[in-house]
Amino acid sequence: MKLVPVKQAQAKLFNAMADKGLRSLTLCTFKKDRSLTLERCDDGWRLYEDGFSRDRVSVPAGAAGKRLLKEAFKREFPRSANAYLTEVRMG
Repeated sequence: MKLVPVKQAQAKLFNAMADKGLRSLTLCTFKKDRSLTLERCDDGWRLYEDGFSRDRVSVPAGAAGKRLLKEAFKREFPRSANAYLTEVRMG
């Protein structure tokens, strides 16, 4: 886990679906009580939300998927300055 500024973590989350070598990306708050996990599945991507709400949802491609990620990020990281970032690569 690497502690990064929340803006950098947000950019990494939004660009994760375009990264061909990425298997999963997890973002946690500083206290590690809330998290978002974006994971590659057979049929695309799935978002696991664990914090204010516990949810598991498939992420559609394009603008609809980006909007879904943005709403989940705002819900789980409303006042955060830093976030822990964990990447799992294929290989």
